[in-house]
This record gives sequence, structure tokens and C-alpha cells, in this order.
Amino acid sequence: MREFVLTAPGLPEKGTVYRRVAARGIIRRAGRLLLVHTDAGDYKFPGGGVEEGESLEAALAREIREETGRALRGGVRPYGLVRERRRGQTADILEMDSHYYFCQVEDQAAPLRLDQYEAEEHFQPVWATLEEALAANRANPGATPWVDREILVMEALQQDREI
Repeated sequence: MREFVLTAPGLPEKGTVYRRVAARGIIRRAGRLLLVHTDAGDYKFPGGGVEEGESLEAALAREIREETGRALRGGVRPYGLVRERRRGQTADILEMDSHYYFCQVEDQAAPLRLDQYEAEEHFQPVWATLEEALAANRANPGATPWVDREILVMEALQQDREI
């Protein structure tokens, strides 16, 4: 399993810290990835925070269904972990561990169940090539808090020839 560390520059040495664990899906089909596209023009892997009492795999299934409308099909295979430190919104620093899994989804899509901020940013599930998503994210550094993290994972997938 790959492990990455991403630390934003200029973080305070002291301050409040919010810790979060997340699960994210790498969903491949016919040379494309099922990603979430936003109004900022970037692409992200579907997924999000693990709720209290929830396993990583249960969070992955829930988040993929909410953001893409699709149910997981079959098992999941771990790919990597990104340990991220960046400026927080509710605390001075956000420390987030994002666990990435290869997985498959059903063909049928149900209506999306987006959080308020996801709806405001018009999260839209799309099938895109790795090259297309990576180019868009590189062209929009800082467009969203997750762009640098997703670029890191996309570049690793490209290097590993996983897509």
C-alpha cells in the first residue's frame, strides 16, 4: 500500500487541531475514472469522512452512494493512504488521513444525496480519463482544499500504470 504525506506551507506551530479520517474510491471502467467534478473545474475521487462507529469500508460505500448515486459492487482493495496537514476551517489545523480503495460500482445510479456545501459547489459524478482530470486539477491549484491531495494520488496512479 502506498503512503503519502502532504503538508501545506505556513501552518502555525501551535493551535487547535481537527482530526479526520476519510475513505475514497478509485473506480475504473474502460480507461476512465468515476470522479466528482465541481464548479471550480477540478476533479476529486468520491468519498469523505468516516462517521463515529463506522468502518472505513462502510464510509466508502455510503460516500460513493451519496456523491455518485451508485452502490458498491464486490469487494474493495486498498491502494494508499494520504496523511494531510493543512489549514482548517473549524480549527487552526486539519489533520486528515484519507484511505484510497480500488472498487467497482453498479451501473444503475440513484439520485445524489449531497451535503449542503457539495450541492453549492454542484458536485457532479462524471467518467473522465486520468489525463483529463490531472490536467484540470493542475490548472486549478488551490481551487478547492482537496486539489493538491488528488493530484498526488492521480500522479501515483499514472506512475504505477494503474489506470
